[in-house]
Amino acid sequence: MELVQVLAARFDRVTTTLRATHDPPPKGVPNPIHSDEGATSSGYAGSLVAGVRTYGWCVAEILADAGPGWLEHGWVDFTLHRPLFVDELLTIDASGGQVDAGTAKGSVLSGSYGSGDAPFLDALDPPAPAPGEDPPDPRPGYTLDTAPIGLPLRPLTARVTRAAASRLAIEDLGIEEGQWGQRVHPYFLAARMAPLTRHNFTYGPTIHVRTQMQHLAPVATATDLTIGATIVEAYDRNGHWYQVLDGVITSAPIDSDPAVVGSEVARLRHHTIFRPRPG
Repeated sequence: MELVQVLAARFDRVTTTLRATHDPPPKGVPNPIHSDEGATSSGYAGSLVAGVRTYGWCVAEILADAGPGWLEHGWVDFTLHRPLFVDELLTIDASGGQVDAGTAKGSVLSGSYGSGDAPFLDALDPPAPAPGEDPPDPRPGYTLDTAPIGLPLRPLTARVTRAAASRLAIEDLGIEEGQWGQRVHPYFLAARMAPLTRHNFTYGPTIHVRTQMQHLAPVATATDLTIGATIVEAYDRNGHWYQVLDGVITSAPIDSDPAVVGSEVARLRHHTIFRPRPG
């Protein structure tokens, strides 16, 4: 991340501007939308910067406004409005529970955040937490007519050591070494739903649309994070196929019995286009 400027004391707001960088190489099953070939096949000018990275760049400003307790029991609800491309300048503004990140072309991300229980928390309906499972072999696909609505997906576990958490902050977000503490960055939590769906199904390009996430406890490093989810809705809008998933993330120490379910650290609702309109 190239930090271009920080503009302070603008009507009591702090605005940060940075230059969007390439996504790091995928660590699991890749999303073709983040490659030039996959993006152009869906009608875009080039590879899209991952929406969760845009959110990750917003977290420092959210924390500056909401305070450190937001990571322990706070919430965020953000929507992605348009693609962000490499080398675009992204300006982030967070204050008073509202966040906006945009370029000269307009808003890329906007949303709200706050402390305590989210206004959407009671509407979330994730499956009961469960241990991680291997992916199906072969991974199936599905359509709007065959989407497994209401059926729990096979949970996916991600191991996050202290070194891995630091590396994620440095490589994925450009945060300088030592500037992030001994916790897992909330960007990583918001980013777990895409790997989970690709753990369960075969997909082409997918596009992140919205995330609603409730933090339930701080997430320390040296942890096994397990995410489970249920597809609660699938629909067509203007030729795009959308899906909505309700998920739960649990955390357990790395040396724990893998069959033991960890404690809940977050719940979230993930909105995505799982088949873009044919170009």
